[in-house]
Amino acid sequence: MPISVEAHALTETQCEAFAKVLRDAPQYRQKLADAVADGQGRLFAAHFNGQRVAIALIEENQPQLDWMVVHPATQGRGVGKDFLRLIGQQLGDTLTLPEHCQQQRAL
Repeated sequence: MPISVEAHALTETQCEAFAKVLRDAPQYRQKLADAVADGQGRLFAAHFNGQRVAIALIEENQPQLDWMVVHPATQGRGVGKDFLRLIGQQLGDTLTLPEHCQQQRAL
């Protein structure tokens, strides 16, 4: 599933634009709203056929993933893996995962 990645401004308008991707993840809708209110983080979206299919929040000053959500209809197709790789390419650095994700990968 070929996706493209785009950085977006961390704004209220973007919160609304990601409602479809976050429809089944209310805790991440709140995390996005909190990030907008705090003005902290960098927002990225994965697009497929003109539609947003994933969202990720990256730490403000380092290439560290804070959180990511992939739309339920595109899960299990490698979107998350490609999304993380493409974000790293845009940042020009290897994207690191939160500690709890690194622990799960080791299992």
